[in-house]
Amino acid sequence: MKPSLIIAIALWLPASGLCQQSNAVSPGEEADIRKLISQLVVADQKAEFKFELQNGGIEPESPELNKRYKDCYAAFKRLSAYKEKAIPFLVDHLGDDRQSAAFRNHSTGCSVGSACYWNIYEQLQDLPKDYSSYGYSRKGRDGQQHEKPYWKTPFDETGDIRLWLQQNQHLSYPQKQIKCLTWLLEKEKAIGACDAKSYFENILPLEIRILERRLEAGDKVEPELNRLRKALIEKAPASVPPDLLPAKAKP
Repeated sequence: MKPSLIIAIALWLPASGLCQQSNAVSPGEEADIRKLISQLVVADQKAEFKFELQNGGIEPESPELNKRYKDCYAAFKRLSAYKEKAIPFLVDHLGDDRQSAAFRNHSTGCSVGSACYWNIYEQLQDLPKDYSSYGYSRKGRDGQQHEKPYWKTPFDETGDIRLWLQQNQHLSYPQKQIKCLTWLLEKEKAIGACDAKSYFENILPLEIRILERRLEAGDKVEPELNRLRKALIEKAPASVPPDLLPAKAKP
């Protein structure tokens, strides 16, 4: 690693909590990560980006700008593949206000810093593909509509993603994922499920993903993991914990 990078990281690692990063970054990986972050920039002028928004999110008419968008999304995906190796560099760009694409929704900011934030979020939140469906709210065990917990993040409670990383620097990468997933699962369980289908969509996939990451971290949870995987496939109403359902729907 270059001496200049070591100095730069030392300046902000106490705040970001990344000093226990388990995998060293090779010079080639560092160069690629920095290049990918530069590819998150899609427009030098905000006017170019406003055109894209005003046309309902359609592809920009400019072939050059369209290519930059495609490169941006491809770079975001490749950065995610680097996992914890990319996180220190992403943290370093959280304040980067250059124009990027939307990786959450258009109301949460479209800067490079925002893209870096959501990349870290998606890595650590580690949502399973079969978890939930898109939408702002869902019905809980009380029959009322509740904001879906995934619209918040576990980092909100510390007020800053750097502080969250600092407070959890003692955890391995899978353990950080488990903590984020557990935060979300607890929120989903607090809402409960209006019926069995809601449980299989909003709660059980998170329970399975947590066990998958615990298995990766060395915990002996394979029997329970296999049981829950089978329950998700069969979707038998009797397998839903009664306390998560409305009283009238309890077996």
